Amino acid sequence: MNTTSNEFPLVSIICTCHNQASFVEQTLSSILTQDYPNLQVFVSDNGSTDDSASCIQRFCQQNKHHFQVTYHPQNLGICKAFNQAFTKATGQYIIDLSADDILLPYCVSQQVAFFEKQTNEVGVIYSNIEWINQEDKSKGKAFGDLPPPSGDIWLKLLSKSFIPAPAMMIRRSLLLQMGGYNEQLAYEDLDFWMRSSLLCYYAYLPKVLLKVRKLPNSASSGFNCSEKGLLETAYKVCLRTQLTLSHSNEYRALDKRILNYCLKAFVSRQFEIALRFAHLLSRPVSKKVIVYLVKRKIGFSVLKLLYHLFKYVN
Repeated sequence: MNTTSNEFPLVSIICTCHNQASFVEQTLSSILTQDYPNLQVFVSDNGSTDDSASCIQRFCQQNKHHFQVTYHPQNLGICKAFNQAFTKATGQYIIDLSADDILLPYCVSQQVAFFEKQTNEVGVIYSNIEWINQEDKSKGKAFGDLPPPSGDIWLKLLSKSFIPAPAMMIRRSLLLQMGGYNEQLAYEDLDFWMRSSLLCYYAYLPKVLLKVRKLPNSASSGFNCSEKGLLETAYKVCLRTQLTLSHSNEYRALDKRILNYCLKAFVSRQFEIALRFAHLLSRPVSKKVIVYLVKRKIGFSVLKLLYHLFKYVN
């Protein structure tokens, strides 16, 4: 790895680990088995309190590698840990890899080959993935026969998240233009999608190139826990994004996302932030009714019914 061939653009893989001792060695092994010859690899243990750091040390001692490894004594947050590695990355393309996911051996080579065929307007490519659980058992694919959108997907991303973040390969120049990830946020992908899709096109590669874990303590499950700050991050991103909108179809699209977060907050009894999401709604009727229901903590079934009604009426 890490050759200087002009035939193979340098790819920087940034792997951040936090309490993923059960999986990190498998992830690192999947990097080593890539058939792509020009890789630059950064591994960051982000203040893990389990055995992740010792697992990384053991793997590096037992395997020939060119990894640049950093051990942070405290959890910096995923965005800051990524950015610190990104400042040292020089690859033309960047992969942001979690330490519990698995790259298939031909992942990087096929991503690069696909990216090299794109115009300069494309700043991000993403592939299909296979979901797996903690026992490595398959839980299906992210996308079926109907491909997700490519090109200008700004409006699609306003309304919902559909891209598996680990499946992305990103132009380094795009991340530099964006100033990296926003370190004030608890997680990175929503803000990245909102900002990057205004700056570039996306392209979908219809091949399964990674295995991505769905775990009980994954980020998506963290929306139920106010201490993790995921809904607070989503609120900040939605609020900032709303300030950039100018057309009614954009407001309607973002309203769908806002309603979804409002429902997540309500279900997890985070009523204060549910109310803030409700106040973000752009349509006066939707806002008035949802705010009324959240304030009075009306039954979940009623709120869910109205959520689906307004989602499609708007």
